[in-house]
Amino acid sequence: MKREVQNVLLLLLGGAMVKIAFDGSFVRYVKPSLHPYLLVSGVLIVLLATVAITRDIARGGPVDDGHAHSSRPYWLLLVPAALILLVQPPALTVSSVSDRVVSAGPIERTAFPPLPDGDAPEVALLDVVQRAARDSAGSLDGREITVTGMRVQNADGSVDLARILIICCAADARSIRIHLDRPLEGEWLRVRGTVAQSSPETGNIPVMTVTGVEQIPEPANTYAY
Repeated sequence: MKREVQNVLLLLLGGAMVKIAFDGSFVRYVKPSLHPYLLVSGVLIVLLATVAITRDIARGGPVDDGHAHSSRPYWLLLVPAALILLVQPPALTVSSVSDRVVSAGPIERTAFPPLPDGDAPEVALLDVVQRAARDSAGSLDGREITVTGMRVQNADGSVDLARILIICCAADARSIRIHLDRPLEGEWLRVRGTVAQSSPETGNIPVMTVTGVEQIPEPANTYAY
């Protein structure tokens, strides 16, 4: 790969990392806790590329090593970096990770802390899945809760409420979901209801008995962590 291609690739890559770190779209690739590392890495890559380009210009161009190189294939590497820099990609959907559904895994029951006080407190979807399968204290028993997620229509006509779980980055994304006891309409929903204890027969995916539903706009950040 020619030096000028390397330098431009570094500059685009670093610039893309800095851009998504500043505009907040980095959460579509990595967990929020990785933000400072992403920003620092992007700035360092931009600085390295700038220093290399400046040195080549000062020398009158990149050093010729005496070998002829075809740079045509390597210029194609600039396309994905340029796309990230110029175009904000859409967030992952459940269909993107349809074969990777998170369940509670092997059951090791333990007492979970009580749910927040109040009428139908908001509970994260992953917390609901874990409590329904593992909570020996039965914190969900008889309690109405509120959960938020995207509506997923299954092949058998049933409906799930789901979120995309990012463990480290988008490459390891999984879907977390709960079954709803009746069909609902809409894309993003805030659902109120009660959740029964799950079982291995359902893949430890809990079922919610719906008592209320509200259609909501798509959140700015659609992922769970």
